[in-house]
This record gives sequence, structure tokens and C-alpha cells, in this order.
Amino acid sequence: MPHSYRWALVDIETTGIHVTHDAIIEIAVFIITEHGVIATWHRLIKPSRSIPQTVSSVTGITNEMVHAAPDFSAISAELYALLKGCVFVAHNARFDYGFIKNAFKNNGISYQAPVLCTIKLLKALYPQQESYRLASIASALNISVHNHHRAQADVDTLHQIIVTMAERHSWSHMLSVAKTLYQKSSIPSKLITDVSQLPDAPGVYIFYRNNNPLPLYIGKSIAIRQRVMSHFSGDYAHPKEFALSQQVERIEVIPTAGELSALLLESNMIKEYMPVYNRRLRRKKILVGFKLMEQKGYLTVSIVREKIDEEQHAGEHRIYGAFRSMTEAKRMLLQIIKAHKLCPRLCGMEQGSGPCFSYQLKRCNGACIQVEHVEPYNMRLLEALKEYQEEIWPYPGAIAIKEHCPVNQLTQFTVFYQWRHLGVVSNEKSLAQWRKLVKENSSHTYDAYKILLSYLTHKADKYHIIELD
Repeated sequence: MPHSYRWALVDIETTGIHVTHDAIIEIAVFIITEHGVIATWHRLIKPSRSIPQTVSSVTGITNEMVHAAPDFSAISAELYALLKGCVFVAHNARFDYGFIKNAFKNNGISYQAPVLCTIKLLKALYPQQESYRLASIASALNISVHNHHRAQADVDTLHQIIVTMAERHSWSHMLSVAKTLYQKSSIPSKLITDVSQLPDAPGVYIFYRNNNPLPLYIGKSIAIRQRVMSHFSGDYAHPKEFALSQQVERIEVIPTAGELSALLLESNMIKEYMPVYNRRLRRKKILVGFKLMEQKGYLTVSIVREKIDEEQHAGEHRIYGAFRSMTEAKRMLLQIIKAHKLCPRLCGMEQGSGPCFSYQLKRCNGACIQVEHVEPYNMRLLEALKEYQEEIWPYPGAIAIKEHCPVNQLTQFTVFYQWRHLGVVSNEKSLAQWRKLVKENSSHTYDAYKILLSYLTHKADKYHIIELD
């Protein structure tokens, strides 16, 4: 007699692959214990959106078939009672469990269960198998498949596969392997990288599809293995994490000496490769700000993408603001103009000669036609921009921030000049050549500025800062 267990074998069909956008259209469940199949359950589900023709052509389920079916809310209590106390077992379990869990959540039910992916179980028991698709495994085990891509038929096939595995390897061995798998974090079934071998040290990690050179996602952490595991042990309801888990097949790591170098490397790599799942940092390349110039004594404002060269002094051409884009800078400047009755023409927001349109509406005091004197206008403009003033570079020249990691034994020197990240060198002797880095890295990025400002403001006492000649 095999050891005691209670598994819910589950298969679903859906309108698509997006857990928060698509909907379940069919569910089938077999409850199996050491006594065999003790319950079966099957329902068509009326989805909240129509079934695409591409799905109907694969599953055979049409909109007409589900028109009179109950929606998920009508069957949720019954299904929850059926699954309660069971290990959730499915082929590519992240997909089925993610949809079921999210559907319960949308109906006010919190569902949590141990999850066993039979793809992982098969990989553990049949490591030489070329394909782990349900139909391929059934064929390899001489199991007939009928009505593939219908939930009830696929659950029946899955049950036959489990019974065959148990008979060939013994129930006790299969259950022991299965228990080890479902007690671990839910590592994606397609992932060929051994997550346990990733370093628990600082660096950048990159998710890839196996044969695609373009990254799916780039992340950073001071403890890479722990952070990567967190991607795969969530509640499956976040669409980005769910989609990543369905696609990631390998992970690469670039070690760094500390958190600062990891942050900067991540930012630069995201801008270079623009991974589809890194939206926040992808296009924020050059810092945008307000630059003041003078026209007939009046200060004028231009929106610029800032660069600097080696000879420029810290106090010249002060830039106000640190914006992600020209659009964001323009929107903020228009608010400043309105709040402080500044001249839109002198601020570069209006073309032409003579009085500006705002002067005619009594929203400008007339600096555009010299009605308002230079001194009060300039003072009001400077006061308005004071909160947007970029921090003064607090060093006479460039600096290098030294980081050392005792885990991976890396030492790195990250070089900065005038808030610009110039690069990373691995030994102190190379710092003498920092001026070459200025010529190679003249752009001023928003993210590098914010990262360095935060570190110098809050963490400077934790780092060894070297002032360079």
C-alpha cells in the first residue's frame, strides 16, 4: 500500500495566456489518494470575454458552448471545497495554479496550496526524455491520448501517466520525489539554470529565453540567489512575474563588488538592451533640465539635454531640475510659469515678438516687452527654480567609490565626475587615467544622478571615497 497522499489533478482551458486579462473556460479535477480516484469534477465556465477563434480551433470550445455555462463565481465555493487540503497537481502547474488562484482572488477567496508540477516530476524520473509535453510523455509511456486540449481528457491522461510512473518506479519513490519538489519554491519548469548554484552576492542577473540573445528581464541585488528565488515564489497573480515564469529558460549573472555598482550596471544594461519586462528604466537616457541664459538682461529658460566636458567648471551653466524626458520638463515648466506669472516667451514656450499672449490675459507682468523691470523678474524666476536646482558637486574634481565583496572577493572602483557615472575600474592604479573616462562618457543620465545623489546623501559614511587629482 502506498503512503498516504491527497492530490488534486487539475487541467484548465483559457481564453489566452495572460493571468489577469484572460479567463478560464473549462476546468477538470481528479482527486486521487492512496485508494485511487475518489472524485472527479468537470465544468465549462462562461468567461468574462469572448473566446478567440485561435483558442476554439485548438480546444474545440466555442462561445456558443459556454453561453449558458456558469461563470466562475457560481462554482467557486464548490471548487474551493473540492481542492481544500489537496496538493495542487498539474502539467505546467504555474499556468493552471496561477489562473485558479487569481480567479478565486477575484471572488474574495484566498486560495493557497502546495503545488506539484508534473513536468518537474517527469524530469526528475525521466531525465533523458527529449520532450515533456503531455502528448509526448503519453506516447513514450504507451498511453493513448484522446481529445487532447480538453480539460477532462487531459486530466485523465495525466492520471494515467502518474499511475504508470508509480508502477515503474514504485509509489514510495515517486511520492518521495514529488514531496521534495512541491516543498521547494515553484521554480519554472522550463528553467535549465540551477538556481541553487547562483551566488548569494551582489550583481546583476539576466533572464533569457534559451536561444534568444535578447534579455527578457534584467535585475540587480546584493544577494542574487535570494532575489531570483523571490521571482518564483510569489502568489502568481502579478502579470509580469507570471509571464516571466512562463518564458524564462536560463539565467546569467554578472557579479559586482557591491550594491552601488550593481545599481549602475543594471541601469546601463536596461537602457542598452531594453528588455520587454523592464519598463521603468528603459528609455531614461539623458538627464533633461532647465538651462538659464540672458537676453537684454532678462534670464531666459531653455529645456536641454545636458552634457559636460572635462574643462567645464562646477559652477558654470547650472542646470535646474532632473527630468526623465523633454515632455516631463515641459509640463513642469508650464506649471512654474503659471504659478509665478513668468513670461512664456522668455521661458521658450511661445514664439513671436511684441507682448506675449499671457500678458494680454494679465498672466505675465510684461517682461517680454520690458514693462516689468529686469531685477524683480529675474529674482522671481530664480526663486521659482530654487527647488529644482541640481545639487552642487561637492568635490573639487572626480571621485572613485571603492567597493569590496568578501563573498566573491571582487574589488571595484566606480568613477564619477560632476554627477556623471564615468565607468568602473578593477584596480587603484587605473584611477590615474580617469580623464580618459570623461571624454568617453560625457552624457548625464537621470538614473545615475539620482543613484549617486542618494548614496552621497544617505550612505557616504559606509563607503571609501577617493578624491582624484
